[in-house]
Amino acid sequence: MHHNPTSTIDLDTWHRDGMLVVDNALGGAELLQLQQWVHDLEQRPGTPNQLLQYDETTADGRTRRCRTENFVPYHDGLRTLLTNGRIPDIAGALLGETAVLYKEKINYKAPGGSGFAAHQDAPAYPYVSNTIACMVAVDDSTLTNGCLEVARGQHAAQLPTDARGCVEPAVAESLPWEALPVPAGSLVFFHCYVPHRSAANTSDSTRRAIYLTYNGESDGELRESYYTKRIHDLADRPDQLSLIGHFAGAAKPAISSNNEEQS
Repeated sequence: MHHNPTSTIDLDTWHRDGMLVVDNALGGAELLQLQQWVHDLEQRPGTPNQLLQYDETTADGRTRRCRTENFVPYHDGLRTLLTNGRIPDIAGALLGETAVLYKEKINYKAPGGSGFAAHQDAPAYPYVSNTIACMVAVDDSTLTNGCLEVARGQHAAQLPTDARGCVEPAVAESLPWEALPVPAGSLVFFHCYVPHRSAANTSDSTRRAIYLTYNGESDGELRESYYTKRIHDLADRPDQLSLIGHFAGAAKPAISSNNEEQS
């Protein structure tokens, strides 16, 4: 039985920390379904401007998928889960208005997969003033497989950034970092100014996580504008996973050569 999803929200904690963790929000058959959907998406061929797939070369020289983006138009089940019901409802309660999906990605983080340098999301997100992120833990996220690390309560403003768009290293060193391991099926919501990072995966199993960004309805429906800009701006920077250079590994778009683009 599901309780009212927004009844568990502690807005005082949210405003103080810029964070909200909902342990085991998805469980049982629903979590198994999610894991299967993510497995299926990982196997699909990438395209230049529809389903975006990225691979990395891990430390042992293997090529492994590291990210899928822009999948909601091409997956009915995930589109429904991520744009209706509990997850956007909680995001809306935290935003103070109806939440609209701005972007979505899956980070796979295979064994040996790279982490992400300390950053805030805001610099990577054009057109929008107020966004909220939600990490959906597809697998258990642990200290050894590169779980999210956050600086709680440090979300008042944009911190100084370096040339990559990441938090200036000296500033990042001074932040109160906290590892945030969570079980599969958990949700971690965080404000667009919460500094976060993650380490490489030193375990022998993959750590998959969906990262969603929602904006308030008053900013408009911006998802297509974002992906149009992203695809255009990254066309001549194929080794970059984002509009900021926070990925610690070597990535490249994985584009199928047989032009099997989804319609």
